[in-house]
Amino acid sequence: MIEFINTFLIEYNWTIVSIHLVTAILMFFIINWVGAKSISIGYMQMSIVVEEESAPALNFLFKAIAPVIIMILFVALAQAIHFEIFTIHCYLIVVYYWLVRTIVVIIYGRGSLTNWAVQFFYWVSSISLSICVYKLLDKVDEILPDPASLRDEMWILIILFLYSTVNNMTFNRTSTVKRKENYINNTYTLFKNKYDKTISKKCKKYFIKQVVYAIMIYENFNRPKIVRWIEYGRFLLTKKPHTLGIMQVMTLKMINDKQSISLAINKIISDCDGIIQKYKNNKECFGLGTMVEMIAGKYNKDDEYVYEVEQIFSTISDTEKASTSFYRMYKHQNLKYDNSNQYNPFSFNN
Repeated sequence: MIEFINTFLIEYNWTIVSIHLVTAILMFFIINWVGAKSISIGYMQMSIVVEEESAPALNFLFKAIAPVIIMILFVALAQAIHFEIFTIHCYLIVVYYWLVRTIVVIIYGRGSLTNWAVQFFYWVSSISLSICVYKLLDKVDEILPDPASLRDEMWILIILFLYSTVNNMTFNRTSTVKRKENYINNTYTLFKNKYDKTISKKCKKYFIKQVVYAIMIYENFNRPKIVRWIEYGRFLLTKKPHTLGIMQVMTLKMINDKQSISLAINKIISDCDGIIQKYKNNKECFGLGTMVEMIAGKYNKDDEYVYEVEQIFSTISDTEKASTSFYRMYKHQNLKYDNSNQYNPFSFNN
């Protein structure tokens, strides 16, 4: 063991450490990019709201095996260009990759959304496999396949069959539901204690306040404080318009979180008024969820953004209280509220 450690310290110098760290960071972005492109075939990204946890086999491949596969591809490239120093203890690239991913999760404040037991399984599987692969790579000069070695088609078919079978399995998602609901509700309580006075100074309507909190929770999820600090620094350097503050309001001047909330409330109320005029003219029936989605769409046109804000609103809000609040806001404009209609209770008199 002592001999191994001494050999390791001699071979694995800071130059190789730096190269492997850069490779791990590049690997992180590659896997995130590929994962984002794979949503339509079942890959599950981290989301603030509960979604069906489908394609478990594909998720395992991306999260545990993909780092090892990309490591092999990098090693093959290094061998092709005779950059042998890269292959020394290359399994540590996968270790660094998981460190980078864990640090990002913590920095973004998503620790409470993460199933750490599952993550530990990914770590152990991925790192163990990378060590096994490294031992195999260490015994060969070239890892690109020999055409004569491409056989055993029967085993390939068996593996594909097992993959397809496992990929179509579904699992109980109770723990995921609980974890994500806890995150949303805990964040809501935190922000309510911190910003309720600021919000109440601008608006006392329950419906508007809940929309503000829903947008705030999702914006903070995607732009945690450390990222907002970076945005402040970039704004000071460039002096160009930026989205700043916890509400990510586009501005030409420096604003803090509370100022961004005040500006956001102005926009949300104005957008809500504009949407109401549309429904007054069209005489359509509509629901509270539709109204929240349209307000969120004015704030950010991305479909996923709109969906998640509406889901957060539903999680943190008392539906009856929000509906009553919304009705009282526009009752003077002849808004009708039929609480027997579960989905589209609002309409305007002719």
